[in-house]
Order: sequence, then C-alpha cells, then structure tokens
Amino acid sequence: MRIQVGSRVKFLNDVGGGIVRGFAQDKMALVETDDGFEIPVLVTDLLLDTGGGYGMDDEASSRETVAATPPKAVVVEEPVSYRDKQYQPFKGECLMAVVPQNDQLLHVSNFDLYLINDSNYHFSYVVTYSDGSHSSLVATGSVDPDTKLEIAEYNQTSISKVKAFRLQGVFYKPGWGDTVATLTMEFTLEGISFYKQHSFRENEYFHSKAILSKATRDEMQEAMEKLKDSDLGTIVREKEQKTAPKQAKPAVNATIEEVDLHIEQLVENHSGMSNGEIVNTQMARFEVALETALNSKVQRIVFIHGVGSGSLKHELRKKLDRKYSHLRYQDASFKEYGYGATMVYLK
Repeated sequence: MRIQVGSRVKFLNDVGGGIVRGFAQDKMALVETDDGFEIPVLVTDLLLDTGGGYGMDDEASSRETVAATPPKAVVVEEPVSYRDKQYQPFKGECLMAVVPQNDQLLHVSNFDLYLINDSNYHFSYVVTYSDGSHSSLVATGSVDPDTKLEIAEYNQTSISKVKAFRLQGVFYKPGWGDTVATLTMEFTLEGISFYKQHSFRENEYFHSKAILSKATRDEMQEAMEKLKDSDLGTIVREKEQKTAPKQAKPAVNATIEEVDLHIEQLVENHSGMSNGEIVNTQMARFEVALETALNSKVQRIVFIHGVGSGSLKHELRKKLDRKYSHLRYQDASFKEYGYGATMVYLK
C-alpha cells in the first residue's frame, strides 16, 4: 500500500509514529505524532502501520531500553550512633591575662589581652570592657581546648581607661559531655600599676610575667553540679560506656598540617646567614606552605616559629594581617607546641 494523507505510519529509524497530515515535498511527509506535534520526515523513513500499533519489534526494543536503564541508587543514611562520640567529663577552667610585650620596659610597653581555655572542652565567648560608666565589645568567638588566644592590644593610654574586662561564655563538646554552667567573670584592673614590675607575676602560660584572672574551680564545680543531668543522664552515660566497643587509637588528623620554620629545618648550614636572610628564608617557606595548604583539603595549619626574639612571629602575623586578612589565626595549643606556634584556620 502507498503512504498517503491520513495513513498511520511508524518511524523506521526511531520508536513511535503518527498520522500523515500532508507532504512538504515529493519525498517529505508531515507526520502528526501521538503527542500532537507535526514533524517533517522522509517518506523512505516511514512504514505503514497496519496493526494500529508500533509492532512487536518496537515493543521489544522499548522493553530492552527500559531494562538497560539502571535504577537510581537509593542512599540509606544510617542513624547517628552516640557510641562514636564517647562521654568525656569536663576538666579545666578559663582565664584572662594581660601580658606586656616588653616586660623589661613596662613604662613604654604595649599590652596584649589573652583568653586562655585551659580545659578539655571548646569555649564560646564574648568579652567586653567597661570604662566605669559604659561597656563596649572587645571580641567574640570560640577557642579550642588547651589554647590561648590573643584578642586585643592596648597601649599605655588605652589600658589606663579600662576599669574592668567582663567575660561571658559556655563550654561545649561534640557528643556526650557534662552540662557546664555558663561562665561569667569580671577581670578588674582598677588599682593596677601597669608600669610597675610587682603588678605582674610568673605563670605557667607565658614566658613573661603577666596579670591573670580566673574563675575558681570550686565556684565552677558547684555551678556544674547544680546543672548536671539527674540519675537518668548518669544511667544513659554508663550504659553507653559499657556497650561501646573499644576504639583503636585515632590516626593523625589529616586536616591539620604542621610546618616547622626553625632555620635548621630549612637549610643545611645557616652559619653564614645574617638575621635578615634567615627571616626571609623562613617567611618564604611560610608563604609556600600556606598557599599550598589553601589549595588542598587542609583545614588548619600550625607554623612552629619558636619564641626567640619574637621577630619571626611578628613578621608572620603582619603578613597574615596584610595579605591574608580573610584568615583567622591564634596561638596554637601551648600543651602541644609550647609557646612558639601559630595556628591558622583555612576553612
């Protein structure tokens, strides 16, 4: 039979078909598909559909196509198991400190205000200062466990106007932990002579003398006991401890990188190098390591610069402030690195 207007056809080289509504040219038919669209098709690419369908071959082909298409994978998320986050009791305290930049020349020295998280929990804080009649925000943020953080710098004139610093914050940790009371403390500076040596004391947190203020352990422990969960919380924690499998010692966190900037780690022989050449070499290593880390999956990088005269630390932080002002940094954990390391947050 000949294909003509009104004939039902199926496509030779494709699935489906339709009804011929006309001819554009001698060899081109206008076919209205079952979807209602009219498309031009070469007559040689059409077959008469005598059965009113698309034929067994097309149906089989269609079934094969569907069968060949793999189903979408269904991701089943397992519920979070708190056994992976073992209970850890709170230990420690939080302190504030005023540290002179030059404890030998106190009458001309500037002073740094530090927040010290000497505990095994994270600490989220807000620090304000009072001039006697009004309060103003100094800093807000979070401090990692066993870490001290420089949050402000004052000269002789500005610190003499501060009557007191006020700290408010909360300790926290992922997983199971103690309910620790919200910490509120006031660091009073009235009556302190910042130009006199006897105002500053030896301490375990800094090589230089400092003025420290802290909430006593007894006050914090009393508040913690009042807010701790009742017997139900104790039962839950004990059950988790008994049923939790022993875990292997965790591997080194691949998201933290350490870079030792001591000159003996960078060059074989530095005996003939001047102080300026040494610092330039260390700063070059610092920038290369930082740029490499920024393009990797590293989340934090620790630069071990040592204490010394403080010139390398000063240059390193000046470069961070000027060129990498979008990055946050602080003193690294003094329990792990002593007093000569800076941690930079990259993510």
